[in-house]
Amino acid sequence: MANQNKVVVSGKVEKNNNKKFKIKKHKGTEVDVDIEIVDDGNYEVDKLSIDGLPTTMPDGTAIEWFNNFSVKQNGLHIKQKYKVKIAGISNMGKSKLVILDSTGVPYYYKGTIADDTFELNDGDPAAGGSPPRTY
Repeated sequence: MANQNKVVVSGKVEKNNNKKFKIKKHKGTEVDVDIEIVDDGNYEVDKLSIDGLPTTMPDGTAIEWFNNFSVKQNGLHIKQKYKVKIAGISNMGKSKLVILDSTGVPYYYKGTIADDTFELNDGDPAAGGSPPRTY
């Protein structure tokens, strides 16, 4: 697990139905994130603080965090496929998508990103970019 205090930021999750949620940004570089869970079920989604997340990749490159959240079913983080949509990540320039999951070590996402959407299967992620975007 990451050395992060899992601080829930209340009032930042909009539930559209049992499978679709919007996790709203809280501060700084954060952006809104939409998730869609593939399988039917009752899920609990929380917006988590980005405070305490790693500031650099293992290679030393700085990380800009976009959002941090958890997806649970029956009180446990899910280990099943779901889709994450972050506006603009298909066109981040030199920045690469970074994921921090329950392993606690940030890594560069190696899967496909199409229409600003990618797939994860760990219900305890943070998503960001490295190096940080230039505006």
